[in-house]
Amino acid sequence: MWGKASFRYLALLGFWAALLVTPAAPEDPPQETPTPAQTESTTKEGAQEEKTVKVEQLPEIEVRSYAEKAATSTVVTKEDISLGPYQNMPGYLQEQSGVDMTRRSLLGVKSSQMRLRGFDESRYQIYLDGRSWKGAGVKGGYYVDWSTITPADLERLEIIRGPLSAEYGNTLGGVIVINTQKGSAEPKISLDTYWGSWETQNYRLLHTGGYGPVRYSVSGNFGNSEGYLRNNFVHDRGNFNASLTYNFPWGASLTGSYRYLTQDTGMIVYNRPNSFFFRSNEPQSDGDVLYGPGITFKGGTTGGVNGLTYGEKSHVLSQRYELDLEVKQKFWKGEGQFHLFYFQAVREEWFYALNNPDRLISKRGSWDEDTWGWNFKVRQNPGPVRLGFGLEGNYYGYGGIAYNFLDPVYVAAPLPTGTSGLKNAQKLHGGFVDAAYPFLKYFELYLGLRYDNYDAAAQSPTVLGLRRDALSPKSTLTIRPTDTTTAYVSVNHSTRFPTAPEFYWFWGGYHPPNRAAALSPEFGMQYEAGITQKLPGNSLVRVRSYYYDINDYIRTVFGFRPSRVIYNLDLAKIRGVEVEGEVGLPYNLAAFANYTFQQNSTSPDPLNGNVRELTELPDHKANIGLKYKAPNGAEGRFYVRLVSKRAMPQVTVVNNQVTGVLLRPMKGLATINLEGRYPVVQYRGMKGFLYFGVENLFSQVYEEDAGYPMPSATIYGGIQLRY
Repeated sequence: MWGKASFRYLALLGFWAALLVTPAAPEDPPQETPTPAQTESTTKEGAQEEKTVKVEQLPEIEVRSYAEKAATSTVVTKEDISLGPYQNMPGYLQEQSGVDMTRRSLLGVKSSQMRLRGFDESRYQIYLDGRSWKGAGVKGGYYVDWSTITPADLERLEIIRGPLSAEYGNTLGGVIVINTQKGSAEPKISLDTYWGSWETQNYRLLHTGGYGPVRYSVSGNFGNSEGYLRNNFVHDRGNFNASLTYNFPWGASLTGSYRYLTQDTGMIVYNRPNSFFFRSNEPQSDGDVLYGPGITFKGGTTGGVNGLTYGEKSHVLSQRYELDLEVKQKFWKGEGQFHLFYFQAVREEWFYALNNPDRLISKRGSWDEDTWGWNFKVRQNPGPVRLGFGLEGNYYGYGGIAYNFLDPVYVAAPLPTGTSGLKNAQKLHGGFVDAAYPFLKYFELYLGLRYDNYDAAAQSPTVLGLRRDALSPKSTLTIRPTDTTTAYVSVNHSTRFPTAPEFYWFWGGYHPPNRAAALSPEFGMQYEAGITQKLPGNSLVRVRSYYYDINDYIRTVFGFRPSRVIYNLDLAKIRGVEVEGEVGLPYNLAAFANYTFQQNSTSPDPLNGNVRELTELPDHKANIGLKYKAPNGAEGRFYVRLVSKRAMPQVTVVNNQVTGVLLRPMKGLATINLEGRYPVVQYRGMKGFLYFGVENLFSQVYEEDAGYPMPSATIYGGIQLRY
């Protein structure tokens, strides 16, 4: 438990904090005692006529260090995503191996937008500038708000597939590590403008600079889009990000950061032929109010004959605030870092009638996130050995819901009532130690051990508290027999604790008679092996294979009153192979391709009948393309994205009893995408580019989430200025 152990952790934290603020003693340069001959030569030179020597000052070179790349990682830089349609961050990663898209639109909000090896955001970690970026995700909210980060903010993104590192806990799929822009010694300015399909426009500005020991970064983003689906607009989306760093002379630095997001997003209106208010000129799709909890309207999903549900102009105004403090101190053979952060998310919702877009039928406000945390990490490199140690605490909370207006003509009885929030609804503490040790010339052994403590607070007499502990050992053996060959074998134990919605609805939702008495965390083993081979001509091939054996896999089934049912499956197995390759070609060309094969199986599902697999995951994914990059900055890319068929399971529930299981098929897709830019001006350090692209060139009709078709051909272009 978190009793005496917490005092030991605090003592260790105090010890490392003392090291952190202690200035490192500067090393005096060695001084040589001049010989008599040197003294005589100096005297003679002093008697000669002085000569002026002009010394040209070299520009300051900034070096930013990052942790050693994991065996399964892919690094994406700001240059890699400088093009592409105006979209949320996951869209820029869609051609990476092991990645699945689950979007309903290019922009806007959705609870899950990207899977990593079949695991959604609740099952993998996202770290932003050295700390956890995940929230509580309650009330239909989101564990990750991908809208917060734009291409202008990104410095570097690393996809680490699998739970290989002890540094990151509470994950099965791996971790996405995001580093945002920081200040620079020399002033830099980037300006991007964008115009595209669906009346979309976007403007991004980034400025970094510094003066003496100070570095700063400021960026802004503004965008609008009418969207592809009915009423799914994004208006007045604004991002503002700023950071300020002070570098102390004794090897320490202090950085403060602030991020703000606001956007007004239209709720997707149900638009199918069985609706009396069907619009044939709009794409057919299901409806989505974006957030929760759901409001029961008298007209049901379609609105019925009289249109008694929400319709056009219904929208959500969401805002998010983030504050970060980071302290770094170099000492001995490495450095220590301390992070403290807080973020808050709020929203207001307006529901307008389907039969009268000017009639307000419901209005409410919600405080979705009230989350904070800290972490402390030390990395040292004494000789060839790499050592690490860290502690962290994450505290997930949220505020209440207030209903400002409800129209009883449209809203079914009983009318919903407001709820209160809960600060520190879940507390997750953890710590790790790890080491990487090279031996026998060609080998390196990584060993890590992670401890996590999970504490979910009781919320009512029926929603009981839950506490669990987990110990997760990690191991990876890397072999480098030649300068061009790297292979590895990895065996890891991992644990994933219930999220706040899973925990709440296990106790507060429907209780089927055949469900276990308590909700258990997911845990199990992960095995992995891979090889990377560099080839002549700037080419390489990479192959990875993996296998997960997950016990107590947590399943969620919607449709049960009052919301959903949560339960554990005894076992889930996921196995796959990822192949990546790139070949350098003449004339600044390169061909690239990747392929992912994945299969899964589960123990019998007590509520989903004979469904014994996660049918929403595709078996096959591939990307193949050609890219061009010239020394003058001109570049282009053409690639094909392929995904095999999937099916979304949907349970039919009548009187809180399963009466059937429907698999909503999503056919395979093949989209062709192309983009490029060309320099048109270069003047006194400024470069200007024109760019153009098409996403889904031939308007392939496809879905990433059942019931919501993705946009047809999206044409875009704009101007980029770099100084």
